[in-house]
Amino acid sequence: MRTSGKTALLLGALAALLWSRHFYVLEGLRGDDVPVLVLQFHLLFWPAAVFLLLLFISGRTSALSVFNRRETRFLALAAAGGYGFWVLRALALESGDAPQVHLLFYTAPLLMGLLSVFTGERADRKVAFGLLLGFIGCIVLVEGQGSGMETAAPVRWSARFLAVGASACWAVFSLMARPIVREEKVLPVVALVTGVGAICLFVTCLSTGESIFRISPPQMLTAALAGLFTVGLMMAAWLKCLGMMPVSLASPLWYLGLLFGLIWAHRSGVSVSGWLALAGAVLILLGLHSALGGRQRSAVTMSDIIRA
Repeated sequence: MRTSGKTALLLGALAALLWSRHFYVLEGLRGDDVPVLVLQFHLLFWPAAVFLLLLFISGRTSALSVFNRRETRFLALAAAGGYGFWVLRALALESGDAPQVHLLFYTAPLLMGLLSVFTGERADRKVAFGLLLGFIGCIVLVEGQGSGMETAAPVRWSARFLAVGASACWAVFSLMARPIVREEKVLPVVALVTGVGAICLFVTCLSTGESIFRISPPQMLTAALAGLFTVGLMMAAWLKCLGMMPVSLASPLWYLGLLFGLIWAHRSGVSVSGWLALAGAVLILLGLHSALGGRQRSAVTMSDIIRA
């Protein structure tokens, strides 16, 4: 396997690992009565602030001029991945069952594969089968957790549409970002996307009457750390992966997020069925193998996936 292929695989797996903690941190803070829109603002504001500070300290603020060269594309990126995804996800979490909203994020790989037909790197049948198999594994994993997909009250269809809409925003963001990150540095891209997104969320909070200060200092510290690792560094790893690997091939790596999430689910006190977890993990790995394994252009093997 080529070094670039291994690096892309590891970066994609790292992005999924960092993201796997996000849902459980978010649910913990929501349980402390912090408004979800306020949380989303802090999850974007702090990584944007840290990355902009890093660019300033390192004397690389000139890298932000990439915005002027690609203004329209960056605004579209920020609209999809810096604002649309987060605000739709916030609305979905407020109006529906959290485990199902969490699961429906993993329709994003399917949507990436579907939308790739409009690019020059479309998913073939083998990749499409792997994406479908991996999503079935995700369903099995969620079914094996305490709350699963079944709830005492019916899940609103509006929450499902919002959750899938958020996933569609992430898929569009990934597809639009690939040609940019193949040519530009990732750090200024992430700083600009999260920065513009934070500004938009701030305006949204003002328009809905939510105060961004409706959060205690310890909660803000938790949100800041979660934003830096599960949003900022996650996005940087994901975009770096996309700079080295087509979106259709990288997309099934997101399923590892639910697999890694079993650790956080257990630590959060969620009961997990061992047999269903095992079945879901096997399906996800088989899906990854179908999408990536044995492909000459990516030269990714099952052993590479397991090692990652």
